[in-house]
Amino acid sequence: MSALHRPETDERVLREYRISNPSDRARLLAELVSTGDRVSIYENRDAEAGFESRLLAYDPGRDSLEFELLPKQTHRNNFGPDSQAVAVAVMAKVKLQFDIGPLRVDAETGKFQVKAPNSLVRLQRRDAFRVNPPREAGAQIFIREAVAGSTEWRTPVLDLSATGLAFQWHHSTPPAHGDILHSCRLELAGVPAITCQLLVINTLLEGPPHSRIARIGGEFIGIDSSAARAIQIYVNAAQTRARARKPALS
Repeated sequence: MSALHRPETDERVLREYRISNPSDRARLLAELVSTGDRVSIYENRDAEAGFESRLLAYDPGRDSLEFELLPKQTHRNNFGPDSQAVAVAVMAKVKLQFDIGPLRVDAETGKFQVKAPNSLVRLQRRDAFRVNPPREAGAQIFIREAVAGSTEWRTPVLDLSATGLAFQWHHSTPPAHGDILHSCRLELAGVPAITCQLLVINTLLEGPPHSRIARIGGEFIGIDSSAARAIQIYVNAAQTRARARKPALS
């Protein structure tokens, strides 16, 4: 499972993006039923492995959820009375996470029911949730190229999200969609350097014809869960600072 599908564990993130309003909670659960997106179930927030499921039904009257295992899933039928099982779903623009507590899977039907959570954590994905790193907490990306031996250069990050970033390319011929930039290094203020690979998802030429200047949009691949959480925390803090700087509407 990708880092995006793993549980968030930072209490600041969980607190800031928690949805407790009953109508909002019901809407998000109903949306998850309608999309049929996969749900990853973990025994607790720190578990590295889980199993895949999907939410079949949400019953507001009984305040219950019914899940179904996806085919060929290996799992334990019972997480135990002391477990703190957590569900993680990634829809088109939103990551949802919610606690479901102890659970028992019916081995014959491949289904299980649990009480609906009192709240959910809602995090927007890259196309809906990206920030421009502020000057006081700048971000740099180091790019390594196999050009004339091994060349490394750095450039400011133009925007950043939990799953990717954008920067300006101004050296050799810009990479094309689908190319992979290996051995990159992301440096964020207050965060240890993060080694990563970037999958190029768009290249926008910005200079005159035949110019090598381009805006590159890249998606993180092969990034570990601790690095992904560090980036998410940085993004959350940057967005909070940006909101604080906005003038109040009169």
